[in-house]
Amino acid sequence: MVHPFKGDVLAKGITTGVAVSTINHAGRSVVSIIARHPLIVFGFGIAAGYFIGKYRKEIIAMAERSVDKSKSFLLHQKENLIDLVEESRENAGEPDESK
Repeated sequence: MVHPFKGDVLAKGITTGVAVSTINHAGRSVVSIIARHPLIVFGFGIAAGYFIGKYRKEIIAMAERSVDKSKSFLLHQKENLIDLVEESRENAGEPDESK
C-alpha cells in the first residue's frame, strides 16, 4: 500500500527543485548583466568597501571565533580518532565473541 503522504513529499521536492532552478537561472542573469557594466561593478566595490570598513571589528571578531571553533572541533575529532584507534587495537587482540 502506498503511503498517503508520499505524493505530498514528491510534489514538495519537485516544487523545491523548480524554485531552486529558477532562482539560480535568475541569479546568473543578474550577475551577467551587472558584470557587463563597469560602473555598477565599481559602485558595488565602493559599497562593499564602505560596509567592510564600517563593520571591520565585527568581521574580525567573527573570523577569530570561527578559527577558535574550528580548532576546537579538530582537536575533538583528533581525540575521537585516537580513542577509536585504541579501541580497535584492544579488540584486535581479543577473540571474536559473535561466533
